[in-house]
Amino acid sequence: MRAHINKITFISLLGVLLMLGCQNSDTRLQAQSTDSSEEQALVTLTEYSDYQCPACAYFHPIVEKLKEDYGNKLKVIYNDYPLNNHQFAMLAARAAESARNQGKFKEMHDMLFQNQRQWSSSGNPQPIFVNYAKKIGLDVNTFKADLNAADTQKAVLDEKGQGMDRGVDSTPTFYINGEKMVNLPRTYKQFKAQVDIYMEEARKTAHSGN
Repeated sequence: MRAHINKITFISLLGVLLMLGCQNSDTRLQAQSTDSSEEQALVTLTEYSDYQCPACAYFHPIVEKLKEDYGNKLKVIYNDYPLNNHQFAMLAARAAESARNQGKFKEMHDMLFQNQRQWSSSGNPQPIFVNYAKKIGLDVNTFKADLNAADTQKAVLDEKGQGMDRGVDSTPTFYINGEKMVNLPRTYKQFKAQVDIYMEEARKTAHSGN
């Protein structure tokens, strides 16, 4: 009986997360973007996200599958948007940026989302992030130095500033070809259906221009 109640509670909580995302408690300004994809993209998906946000972790495999299925037809841009009410979100974002400096952003990005529960409840995730750096083959001394560097902090805040300028106030927030997704899809199928609309529009535009 207790297990049944816990299952219902989890499903209800997931629904709330998807409807609300992680709410922001900030108001500041911003300026830059980040990760992924190739040329010839027909559609650009821009994400503002927080590594400690449960809803962001939920969408991580969905976005990865979109990238896999569309290939270079879909360009995905990941932007840091650490919320003030998430104690370790800024540190996690700096960990990803520090890994980027050594060409391993994707590897750290995936580890942070895949292991979110572990490090976010640890009380002190920095040693965990250093261990991730070792696992993905980073120079650990360089990683530690970058983790606390002013330039790394600035890179994260610049991306967050860009989002604030665009009206981002919760995570995750997605834009498709510059248009904000007002209602977040709950499943991969629903998300793909929205991307397909923009893909079709882009194909029609490209065809009419030939």
